[in-house]
Amino acid sequence: MGTIRSTIIRAAVGTALASGTMVLGAAQANAAPNTWAAIAISVETGNIGYSYEQPSGAAAASAAVDGCDASDCQEAVRVTNGCAAVAQASNRAWGWAYAASLEEAKRAAAGATPGDDARVLAHTCTGAYR
Repeated sequence: MGTIRSTIIRAAVGTALASGTMVLGAAQANAAPNTWAAIAISVETGNIGYSYEQPSGAAAASAAVDGCDASDCQEAVRVTNGCAAVAQASNRAWGWAYAASLEEAKRAAAGATPGDDARVLAHTCTGAYR
């Protein structure tokens, strides 16, 4: 179905997902309670799910995977008190990142994506960072 290159890209993403997700605890801007956000992706379908304002990292991950709506959805990134983004390049490679601001997260996700013409496909933030 795919080329060797796309198989390698899928394998690399699968390995990254299997080895654990990226998590950030950004510095709190105020005394607001910690909330969590997450993004899940399906390498096969390209589906994306996201969550925000969840009470725990596990709840955020579960909501993102549920929203992704594909059998191979896996959490890519989660964040507390900050923003996360996922991007995809023209070669279908994925990248993701988190940061204290939305613009930083988008820029970092595009920069973390191997391949040309990476564009941000989804983002999410918590609390005052939204």
